[in-house]
Amino acid sequence: MRNCCKIVRYLKLYCYDIIVDFMVEKKDFSDETTLAKSSELVRTMAASSSIDLLPTFLTQLEFEILNLLLFWQTDLPQKYIENVIQTVYIFDRAEKISLQDIQDAKASFFLKEFVELFQTYNGKTTLSVEKREFAKSKIRTEYFTPDDKKPVERKRLTLVAEINKIVPKPLAIPSHRAISNALLNLEAQGYIRRKRIRAKTLWNVDPNFLQMRMERHNQIIDEFVKLRNESKESTKMERERDAMDILLRKYSPALLEFLDIKYWIYLPFYRPVSLVVRCKDDLKALTRY
Repeated sequence: MRNCCKIVRYLKLYCYDIIVDFMVEKKDFSDETTLAKSSELVRTMAASSSIDLLPTFLTQLEFEILNLLLFWQTDLPQKYIENVIQTVYIFDRAEKISLQDIQDAKASFFLKEFVELFQTYNGKTTLSVEKREFAKSKIRTEYFTPDDKKPVERKRLTLVAEINKIVPKPLAIPSHRAISNALLNLEAQGYIRRKRIRAKTLWNVDPNFLQMRMERHNQIIDEFVKLRNESKESTKMERERDAMDILLRKYSPALLEFLDIKYWIYLPFYRPVSLVVRCKDDLKALTRY
């Protein structure tokens, strides 16, 4: 990870030097104001290049944590971050695990029932609205609401442990330690920052990084508008779909999600790759987070 960060910094400096050299060769900047504006343009271009590379260099866990903090853009307790991150991983694994895998692994009834309910809720095993609503209600009550037998924390950690027994190690749900390390890595790279209030650790997005991300968001939105206006399609919806399809071929889905550009609204046959983005509605429907 440290090597990746060094590559990003090197690319930023390399882009900056090349563009400056090129501009100086093309024109003699005797006007200090013009020179200052050109230097600002170079910095903007270098920043855009580096932010476009982030989804490539971040681990999936770091990517998910950063998306969560970008979505809320407020101080989040570390425990809340851990709860949400582990839960979206649980949802993803429950969608992908086959009931046969659970049977073969002799998993507990607690996990077997959860996977059956979740696959009913998301329409994988049935299209019945009544059955899906029943599954949603039972998941929320049985798995994400405290009761006399188990607190919610213990229920979630039981699901984590049970799922991690079945899935391959690279697909294991992140542990408390892994999430803590990912937060520290993101802080070390300057993307997020923390503060302590009494015994509680709170995390938020670094304001400078947030500004950089907002500027890149606006640049791509301008590009989208330009492409839409240039499209030869007959209706507004078709022109927007055409423009977004071009952007999606130019930029990765992960980058567009990271920049809060909801391409799946225009191209509904796509699903977000970020679990935090994809499971946002599921978190609201099934949990109290």
